Amino acid sequence: MKTVSPTAIATKITLFTAAALMGSFGIIPAAANALSLDGAAKVTTPYVKVDANANASTNSTSTSTSNEKARLQNIISKGDQEIARRLASLSMFLSKINAATKLTASDKATLTAEVNATIDGLNALKVKLDGETTVAAARTDAQSIYTEYRVYALVAPKVALVKVADDQQVAEQKLQTLIQKFQARLNAAKAKGKDVSALETTLSDMTQKVSASASVSSAIQAKVIDLQPTDYNNDHAILSGDSAQLKTAHADNVAAYQDAKQIVAGLKGL
Repeated sequence: MKTVSPTAIATKITLFTAAALMGSFGIIPAAANALSLDGAAKVTTPYVKVDANANASTNSTSTSTSNEKARLQNIISKGDQEIARRLASLSMFLSKINAATKLTASDKATLTAEVNATIDGLNALKVKLDGETTVAAARTDAQSIYTEYRVYALVAPKVALVKVADDQQVAEQKLQTLIQKFQARLNAAKAKGKDVSALETTLSDMTQKVSASASVSSAIQAKVIDLQPTDYNNDHAILSGDSAQLKTAHADNVAAYQDAKQIVAGLKGL
């Protein structure tokens, strides 16, 4: 029979055999001969502890770590996709701003600076997100794509609203110039004894419509141009109704233009 050391005891050795081996060869003191073998195939002595579940515990930890890495990579991958989508949209916004011929120089400069700052911020955020090593940090970065930039909730409608408002203000200025010219022509015709009462009524309607439209366009431009993501975060309804108001203002401009056509026709008939 070969000598067996305590550290070489297999978990499947029976209590009787283990005690007999240890006692007969004097490997451990008599007091230590009382070994215990539990249902999980664990053999213990004052010097030896063998746990057959050790591999399972290691595998569980390994699996948990693997799952954590997979979650981290998934967050980073999706975050990168959302950043790339926004960067593409922002590039398109810049093209529209640069091509706009009716944006005021001030509004064009403000919108261009904001879009460029948003692009820079998102590029920096991507670098930060890609370098994260924990799920919690990556998740925080991913959430900031929405809360700190608001590309689709604020920047996109802001560019569109300001552009429309400026476009309409250009139209309103032209219509107001026409109103002044029409008034001068009607005054001259009246001085010559012409009946221009109907044309004066039409001119009054035109004036009211242009005035109403200009009030809306200027108010929305002033309200929207300086809005920031924090403003939207504090009030998700901050842009509510702006588009509808601009549509109403546009309808007023169209009606004013129709009035102008009637006045031109009427003046020719005097």
